[in-house]
Amino acid sequence: MKKRICAFVFFAVLSLSLVAGAEDPQPLVNLFLFETSIRDALTEITMQTGVNIIPDGTVDGIVTVDIQDVPLEQALKMILIGGGFTFRRIDDFYLVGLPDPRSTTFGSLAETQIVTLQHVTAGQVLAALPSFLTSYVKGEKESRTLTITAPPNELERILELVSSLDVSQRQVEIQVIVTEVSTKALKELGFNLFEFTFGAGTTWNDNWTASFGLGGGLLSLETTLLGNLLLNLKALEENQEAVIHADPRVLVSDGQSAHLFVGDRQILLLADSNDKTTRVERVEVGMDLKVTPHILGDEVLLTISPEMSHFVSESKSNLVVKQSSVSTTVKLKDGQTAVLAGMTLKESGDQTKKVPILGDIPIIRWLFRTDTTRAADKELLIFVTPAII
Repeated sequence: MKKRICAFVFFAVLSLSLVAGAEDPQPLVNLFLFETSIRDALTEITMQTGVNIIPDGTVDGIVTVDIQDVPLEQALKMILIGGGFTFRRIDDFYLVGLPDPRSTTFGSLAETQIVTLQHVTAGQVLAALPSFLTSYVKGEKESRTLTITAPPNELERILELVSSLDVSQRQVEIQVIVTEVSTKALKELGFNLFEFTFGAGTTWNDNWTASFGLGGGLLSLETTLLGNLLLNLKALEENQEAVIHADPRVLVSDGQSAHLFVGDRQILLLADSNDKTTRVERVEVGMDLKVTPHILGDEVLLTISPEMSHFVSESKSNLVVKQSSVSTTVKLKDGQTAVLAGMTLKESGDQTKKVPILGDIPIIRWLFRTDTTRAADKELLIFVTPAII
């Protein structure tokens, strides 16, 4: 019985010793410092606690502080933070210095950790970090690897910030319809171009979608205003009163830009009469559309920037291209459509009808031919619909 009791007591004492060793309590510091040199303050703490504290050559300055029963590392923070200094425990002593990568002791004060990013690039993280932390972080702009070398406290702060930044970006599906509609047809149709007819059992939603069907859920159908608009435009296209240039869908990350070009690209050989050389010049005419979405909750802040260009003169000796551009920002709900209008395109041409042979005889040819000049205006309409993925 006695042996068992002794064994239990020994086990309890051993357990308490292990717990005490695991906690490794810091010695308490009691100091009152008035305009005291930081180096002298560190010397006083060493003499009081028996723990060696070694300042490097950058440590300097004056401190005034009242420390009463404060753990050693907390006392060091209170003394050093005003001068921008940091410390790190190495084996059984502390090294104190300036956390500057140019310092000779920075390698001993800092720890290094390599972080592999999952959803963002190193350039995106570096752009988002506060400026006073970027000197501790290295990485190629398009890579997904960061090397962080910083004092322990700063290292922990940087890792928390990187973790909050390295999240999956939301995406937006953007549908763009670029069409030319005859000004005459557009005036005749007016708002009917956007007409949407409701039937019995139809319900209208905030995101421009409608659902209609029979009672009891026997038949239901969902559609969108954009889909109905596209049908109307295709009907006009069949009557040669509209031309749909593009109907693409692109997927773009939040804050990134999508580009769409509709038009012609011409390669020109331009000769220089002075040095008798020839250079190649590429000229683009048409519509260049840039769309940039920013997700705000369940809405999208959409920046739309179209640029129109066309030839004023197509002679090789005097090639002139006219350009016009505009930029606007609109806030849309998920699935709503923004419409850009008011850009008029001038179209002209000559048409000749004549009787073969007789229509080419001088003087009398005017009796057997008809020359007409055709001029028409077309409205360029751009429909942009973002949908949050």
